[in-house]
Amino acid sequence: MKIQKIILSCFGLGFIPVMPGTFGSLLMLAAFFAMHHFWPIQVLTVYFLVGAIVVSSILCVIFAGHFETTDGKKDPGWVVLDEFAGQAVALFPAAVTSGKILPPAIAAFLLFRIFDIWKPSPIREMEQLDGGLGILADDLVAGVMAGTVVCIVTYLARFVLQGGLS
Repeated sequence: MKIQKIILSCFGLGFIPVMPGTFGSLLMLAAFFAMHHFWPIQVLTVYFLVGAIVVSSILCVIFAGHFETTDGKKDPGWVVLDEFAGQAVALFPAAVTSGKILPPAIAAFLLFRIFDIWKPSPIREMEQLDGGLGILADDLVAGVMAGTVVCIVTYLARFVLQGGLS
């Protein structure tokens, strides 16, 4: 079970005593920036995000539910691979933007953390799912909501900066 704990905690970040979920999200943000910097081909960044979402989601669903049972706690705080996956979803608008990636990426990070902590509906309802799926689903929905807000704000900002309807 040790390798599963290492993976689910994002190489131990989940065991940081303060804000472990934020550190799981920051790991994805750092990986996103590194990917964009060293391989600045947009499609590779998109493939990276898709791969990260698929692999981390599968691992969460398969392994995280076991630790709910052994830890005796729903959604153990040290499991942060779900935040890693949700942050990847939130970063999609930054990956496909034709402009600078820094503003939408930072906005995606902040909005994801806000939605993940606040848990408005339907995020809160996703937590009611059993096992690893329940651990993961709320973060994926928070990522979709954060990414949607980033898309809307980015579109409106470009619309206004380009003169609106005039």
